[in-house]
Amino acid sequence: MKRLVKTIGAAAIGAVTLQMGTVNAAVAQDLTPVEVLLPIPEGFAFTPLIVAREMGYFAEEGIDVSTVVADGSGYLSQQIVAGNSQFALMGAADAVVAFNRRDDIRVLFCNQVKNVYRIVARADSGVTSMADLEGKSLGYTEPGGGESQLVSAAIEGAGLEVNRTITLLPIGPAGPQSLIALQNDTVQAYSSSFPDVAVLAASGIDWIDITPKTYSNVPGACMVTTEEVLASEDGMSAATALSNAWVHGQYYAIENPDAAFALVCDTIEAACENETVAQALYVEAMNLITPPEGQRPGELTLSSWQTVVDILASSETVSANLDVMPLISGDNVQAVIDAAYADR
Repeated sequence: MKRLVKTIGAAAIGAVTLQMGTVNAAVAQDLTPVEVLLPIPEGFAFTPLIVAREMGYFAEEGIDVSTVVADGSGYLSQQIVAGNSQFALMGAADAVVAFNRRDDIRVLFCNQVKNVYRIVARADSGVTSMADLEGKSLGYTEPGGGESQLVSAAIEGAGLEVNRTITLLPIGPAGPQSLIALQNDTVQAYSSSFPDVAVLAASGIDWIDITPKTYSNVPGACMVTTEEVLASEDGMSAATALSNAWVHGQYYAIENPDAAFALVCDTIEAACENETVAQALYVEAMNLITPPEGQRPGELTLSSWQTVVDILASSETVSANLDVMPLISGDNVQAVIDAAYADR
């Protein structure tokens, strides 16, 4: 996808309005409620979800999708494993951990096909790779944060050792504390999810991405359910409808970035109060849902999931021999995938 333009014109907003007018009739029908657990509130990270709802794609599939924000991706995996929820959008690492605990966990598609976590260095620090962090400090949000597995694997891969050749400091998410730590050279690099990196960039920090290439294209947040859900007629119907509409939303956002931005801003006004931050977040969000050449939006690839296993195995969270093929395959999963991409 080409670089996004920095302003959204009236034409884009008008295009959204016209297209939404064509689907209003679908809203009037009786819709089946479907609840999805999210790790964070709706916003630019979930542009395809907002597009699918506001453009009427969910309604066209006969479902009414509501979201509940839970306490982080790890909590979501607990709810799916316990059978308390049917659908949850969670980080790929948490999905693998859940699969390691319950072998009928299944992934249908990914909202982001690239890693939502990254390791970045201040552009003026002289650090251009993980190896360059020897003798320096890497900031992160908190112990056990979503980026912790990536950080551990990257440090090990660079041959560094915490508290001996590299210092790890918890400095929190994007905010005054982390900004000051970076500006004062307390830390020379930082690891967190893309919203934190984008917000700090909008605050004046110039970054160089030093995330090892191996870990850059692991899946971000993905739609997780269970084989138990897919084995029921209602569950399979809901999974197919949810996937069809969400993937449709991904395609629309990638092909119509200006209109999708306008739609999110119109739906969640608070997300666009600071235009500079909004644009930075949106560019990052769109980059993460846009697949590499030859891969479809939301599509699952075994190699990327194996990389997730490798990351987790480096901290002995799961076995390096864990076979994740069943996590992303099977007759029911394939039927959902085939339906989602049937016309694309």
